[in-house]
Amino acid sequence: MLPSFVSLELAQKILLIGKSINFLRHACHDRTAIGIRAKAPTDEETATVELTCGDIPGSPLHQSVDLAYRETSKRLLEVLHTKYSFVDHLKALRRYLLLGQGDFIRHLMDLLEPELVQEASLLYLHNLTGTLESAIRSTNAQFEQQDILNRLDVRLLELSPGDTGWDVFSLDYHVDGPISTVFTRETMLRYLRTFNFLWRAKRMEHGLASVWKTQTSHNRQISKLPEMTPVLQQCHLLTAAMMHFVHQMQYYITFEVLECGWADLEKAVGHAGDLDQVISAHETFLNNITSRALLDPSSQTLLRQLRTIFDLIVQFQRAQDDVYTTALAELKRRDEWNEAVDQRAETVGSGAFMYEHKVRSSCAGS
Repeated sequence: MLPSFVSLELAQKILLIGKSINFLRHACHDRTAIGIRAKAPTDEETATVELTCGDIPGSPLHQSVDLAYRETSKRLLEVLHTKYSFVDHLKALRRYLLLGQGDFIRHLMDLLEPELVQEASLLYLHNLTGTLESAIRSTNAQFEQQDILNRLDVRLLELSPGDTGWDVFSLDYHVDGPISTVFTRETMLRYLRTFNFLWRAKRMEHGLASVWKTQTSHNRQISKLPEMTPVLQQCHLLTAAMMHFVHQMQYYITFEVLECGWADLEKAVGHAGDLDQVISAHETFLNNITSRALLDPSSQTLLRQLRTIFDLIVQFQRAQDDVYTTALAELKRRDEWNEAVDQRAETVGSGAFMYEHKVRSSCAGS
């Protein structure tokens, strides 16, 4: 029940004042005096005001509550931004869990590939953690604040039969203290879910780049096998179509989803007047990413189709590796045969060798 002279808007501000002071005292352990009393109306002025006039905007009661609200919210946000580096942690989540640090992510994939192609049950966290540290030391991530690097970690998702390392690997970011009020457990799970989708999409790009390298490095050799020409043409066409699709999808996710959402979040956090507005802006950011990246419940049909395409790309990569391995082995056998034929010709002489070759051919024909 609210007193008749206190409006709902005024009551909400009073509640926020109490929540902010409690958060500062108990969560942030900050007992710095907030400069409200010096600016508040004097006792003599307050005594002349009837409480029944409190519902009138501009009244001393409204002014006192507004002043207290502004000062406590200002102090709370100041502590959150300076003492607990809230914006730095927000940027770290953007760089690492949302794959914004491109050089780090690409190098990490290159280092992890020999591990992640194995069965998921063969992975060990200490090996993956060591690889993560190597990727940090070799990229611009090494210049990150040590506190942020200490929070960056590796985790393995729940295993399912037939999973490879790619299916269960995930980066993690540990949060504690007052910033966990914004980055709650549910919020971090949403970050991890988004990371898994972005990581899988990035893996497609990485895999197709590997396919293209294989084609480029072996095409001249395999072109010596005339019967392989139609197969190689089909491989090239499929690779081009898949790369075009993946690049367009990556462009959409990077610029239309993440960059636009991040710009809106930075603007909202910069204009936030209290902690609730910061939390609301962050929730809006995650909601927009979830919906635009097809991770919300209403987009499950499209997401399943996209995952099917991802699976086909992985199957194509494996099939092409098998084709090239078989073709190179066949080419090696033919080279060895031709070399043996040349050596035989040199040993017995060209005339005798031609006679022997005709006899064998006629015998084979009969």
